[in-house]
Amino acid sequence: MNPFPVKEAPVPLQQTEKRLSLVATFLLIAGLFIHLGMVPLRLEEPRRALIALEMIFNDNFIVPTEMGEYYYKKPPLYNWLIIGGYQLFGQYSEYACRFFSVLSYLGMGFLIFLIGKRHVGQRFATYSALLFLVSADLLFYFTTTAGEIDLFYSFLTLASFFSLFHFYEKRQYTLLFLLTYLFGALGTLTKGFPSMVFLGISLPVFFLYHRDFKRLFTLAHLSGLSLYSVIVVGYFWLYAQYNGLDQYFAALWSQSSERTVLENSLLSAVGHLFIFPLETLKNIAPASLLIIFLFRKRWLATLQKNRLIVFSILIFVSNILIYWISPGTRSRYVYMLYPFPVMVLTYAYFYFLDHQTGEVTHTWQHRIFTRVVTVLIILAVLTCLSLPWIPSLQEIPYLIWLVILFAPVLGMLLWFHLKAPAYSLLQIIGLAILLRLLFDFTILPYRATHTGAYQDQQDAQAIHQLVQEHSLHLWEDTRFSLSTVFYIERAREKVLARSYQPNTRDFFLADQALLYGQEYEVLYTFQYDNRDFFLIKFR
Repeated sequence: MNPFPVKEAPVPLQQTEKRLSLVATFLLIAGLFIHLGMVPLRLEEPRRALIALEMIFNDNFIVPTEMGEYYYKKPPLYNWLIIGGYQLFGQYSEYACRFFSVLSYLGMGFLIFLIGKRHVGQRFATYSALLFLVSADLLFYFTTTAGEIDLFYSFLTLASFFSLFHFYEKRQYTLLFLLTYLFGALGTLTKGFPSMVFLGISLPVFFLYHRDFKRLFTLAHLSGLSLYSVIVVGYFWLYAQYNGLDQYFAALWSQSSERTVLENSLLSAVGHLFIFPLETLKNIAPASLLIIFLFRKRWLATLQKNRLIVFSILIFVSNILIYWISPGTRSRYVYMLYPFPVMVLTYAYFYFLDHQTGEVTHTWQHRIFTRVVTVLIILAVLTCLSLPWIPSLQEIPYLIWLVILFAPVLGMLLWFHLKAPAYSLLQIIGLAILLRLLFDFTILPYRATHTGAYQDQQDAQAIHQLVQEHSLHLWEDTRFSLSTVFYIERAREKVLARSYQPNTRDFFLADQALLYGQEYEVLYTFQYDNRDFFLIKFR
């Protein structure tokens, strides 16, 4: 017996909603790619970009290196993607580093739309996809540092989850296992062991829920396992032709285990239990505002009316638990799980609509939600009007024109909201997209010249001007910002490797603390982590 209930007939997407959602999608895509390459690489971005550079310089796409040393913490699939970006745009640019990651983020929204349309309806699919894409943590933070690995990895993992559900619904079991394991294998070559954990949790839980556990003991499952093994074992076999695997596997295990409760104090674990759910709700806002629509009688029975929603609850709960009890968890580790609460909350919202007309019913939940949207739009208008008086933005020459453009648009959104509160959900999505566009033209230009990464870039350019084509090395165990290293290597198109032998011919970048007893001439000084570093020549 199939424990999933029969899908209800969906409410169709109205023409007004369709047109507005298309406009919103266009503006969202524009907002994501405008100024994508403006801010210098920062945080973990330069590490990914640097490893991709060194694969090109070393003419070796199997073995990742970082400053000429073996890099073990991540397999290289995402670096290959960055290399593809370099080739596509013809330069080692910030835009190229981030392009495919943002494309993966949009791909997640597209997957949500496809699965939602097929298994619930077009209206649900449209709103679920847009609500995920305007999740606060993604829209205003991670898509601005998109050179990191997590959006691409989340896309692969979400594709694996959806393959499990969709092809089980179609009773295409061989395709189910092949695609679920294919995306899992690609995830393993991207981030290592977490994909094995997702597969190891999701498959047994899914088939146990279906009372179909015997499905795991079939040739179809064996075919999926075989495909996974061929891809993953094949890569590591190729890697073993160049270097041993012991340190590689140890580093991959360390990367996964350091986040767990086993590697953290009990106090931090207890605190994380309380903070993590609140952070998750904050990160998926504005979708999290819809949680009030769960405050009704028989809310669980309501959610159980659709197979996809039941699946979403099942996968989210079973996979989030290990991160919930792991104090080292960061929000970016669970981006692939965010679509599931978004879909559940979107479904809860639409269940409150009249199934005949699609109009909002007059409940206290809708009244609260509408008023919250009103307040948020008013705050956005006031914020826009206050931009000329924010000191840190005074350097932006076109600031007043931004106010002249965006304030009336936000005012029109407020007018539309007051006139047609039935569209409150679409209006808050539009508000988030407009704020992202405003963010693109204010915050990103400011960050482009007022971050540590900008100074790192300037230091790299100064060093390159002094060294030119002469040999340059890192002295012993000198370590500083990877942004500086990336921009040096990009300018020189050479690996910046370490040296332990001083000579008077070459240039060296050195930590002051490692130069004790040496005679040298300082040619340039820069700082990292409140410590002095020098460009020197030994005497």
